[in-house]
Amino acid sequence: MNDWDKKEIVRIVCEIAESTRPSGLMLNERYLHHCFSYLLQIRWNMLDLIGEQNERIVLHPEWPTYKKQTGLHYGRYRKENGKYMPTSKGTAGFIDFAVGNYAEPEIGVEFSLKHGWSNEEIVYDFLKLMDKNNSFSTSISLNMIFRKGKLVRGAYLGDLQNHIDDAFKEAVRRLGNEVCDLRARDLYLIVTEIAQDNSRRHWHYEKGPNRFEIGLPQIIVN
Repeated sequence: MNDWDKKEIVRIVCEIAESTRPSGLMLNERYLHHCFSYLLQIRWNMLDLIGEQNERIVLHPEWPTYKKQTGLHYGRYRKENGKYMPTSKGTAGFIDFAVGNYAEPEIGVEFSLKHGWSNEEIVYDFLKLMDKNNSFSTSISLNMIFRKGKLVRGAYLGDLQNHIDDAFKEAVRRLGNEVCDLRARDLYLIVTEIAQDNSRRHWHYEKGPNRFEIGLPQIIVN
């Protein structure tokens, strides 16, 4: 029985999405990494590096999907013409955090923080998290967009919503039906847009209608 709880980990990611404030151009996704790791650590001892058994280490940063030395043989990827593609002849994809047993983690977590839409990076995050070759039963991502001014409106808002849906569809297309079964795992994919005045909006992937909808995942807000 795990001490940590999947729903609580999703809630922590949503807490980061709701509370992170704009702090200028110095911010990048590494700040999110350390914040997330800290919030997990104050709830559970997931990085027991002084314990006698490595089974007590259940939080794995920069987890490689493929590494011969440690026996990991999951998804492999290669960048072709500027696009990340799944391929059996590729190299490892790195997951920001994996949670669970190192050899077969149950949860994969990815973060991004940009000052605009970064399509290929987000497609690649989605692709790794949905790849059936990886062991996750739950995949979580938070893609955070900071604006130098206000939240986008009008046609720009419509464009952003289309970008989000299209990035998901592109990840599915690259994986193909054989390695992308959307029923195979729980997906908590979140996009958060934050303005300079600290106003924000969120989108999350909804499995039923198979699209992104406004707000955080329902599992959190109930």
